[in-house]
Amino acid sequence: MPADVRPYLIPRPGTVAWEPWFLLDAEEWIPMPDAIDGWDPGTNLRAVRRVRIDVARFPQETGLALADVAVTVSWTSSTTDMTEAAPTAWFDPNGTALIDVTLVGERLSGVLSLRSTVSLTSASTGRGAGVATVLGSVLSEHVQRVVLESASSMFPVHEIDFSHTRLSPTASWHLETSTDLTAPFYGTFRVLINKSDRELRTAVARGAKDRRQHALLDELQAGVAALLLELALHLRTELAEREEWPPDSVGDVLARTLAASPLHLSAPPGAAELAEFKTQISGAVRNLGRGRIFQ
Repeated sequence: MPADVRPYLIPRPGTVAWEPWFLLDAEEWIPMPDAIDGWDPGTNLRAVRRVRIDVARFPQETGLALADVAVTVSWTSSTTDMTEAAPTAWFDPNGTALIDVTLVGERLSGVLSLRSTVSLTSASTGRGAGVATVLGSVLSEHVQRVVLESASSMFPVHEIDFSHTRLSPTASWHLETSTDLTAPFYGTFRVLINKSDRELRTAVARGAKDRRQHALLDELQAGVAALLLELALHLRTELAEREEWPPDSVGDVLARTLAASPLHLSAPPGAAELAEFKTQISGAVRNLGRGRIFQ
């Protein structure tokens, strides 16, 4: 539950039990991970979870009957800013509700936020003082975030003709970035693919990949991850000015990237240390699981 005070009674901790989400992987249900590595953009996701209510404690603590509430689920993509909701799930007499949702892949990207709530479904003015009466009042909630990692390292990808821009017409890709640390990361960072590089365009597209296409994606992933690390290093001082940045902001992602890949440098190097610096970046990228991994 969020640490806020609501103008009506809510259940005590433990009265509502949020069981883990499970994700359908091929034909097997697996616990939903924090990040889905190798997710192919456009692929639908099917997820299920159970929510259990203590049928004895809930009415005592909220003044509501089990039939007065239900589970609602909605999800938001940080990149597309699209929000969708699943049909309402009702509790059985034992206090259990089953959520089974299919998330349309074409509306997903970046960080997926799944919000589940136990909400009031029947409005009434005849309830006692302190009891929720407004339809939709949230009695309990749970949010789970999942990073959808695609071949391009979680970034939205756009194809453009570099010859019509300030970018080098012979470059294969470009990462759009921002140094505004409070800006939404997945709304400001994106990978631009040069339309002239037909081989890379094909590799980035959805569908099965051959070995060369996987190698091209590994190269792209490593290059993007290295650039992200170098940017974080350049902004190390600014990042250290706050203990926490807004979730999924540029500062939040860069700070976590830097923390997960400690480098033995406190500042970008001069010319004499450039070669060693590049080697450290390459090793840090591989430690993050990006690019080609040793076999």
